[in-house]
Amino acid sequence: MAIADRMTRPDTRTKFEKWLDSLSETNRTTVTAWLTDPTVTNVAIADWIREDDEEDDFVGYRGDKDTIAAWRRKNVSR
Repeated sequence: MAIADRMTRPDTRTKFEKWLDSLSETNRTTVTAWLTDPTVTNVAIADWIREDDEEDDFVGYRGDKDTIAAWRRKNVSR
């Protein structure tokens, strides 16, 4: 085992987090703004991210309100 391999850690991000990280900077900024806005519901965000948009180079995510809620619990301070 190479010494550099000793500190490798498994990727513990959720599928949703990996998807979010894969977005373009502009799309990630937009989705993150929705996720951190307390006036936007989990259901609305799940609906908004579901559809692909080829013009905007946006690949949708088929998450539900529970996926959004879990991300918010983990990443948004109260």
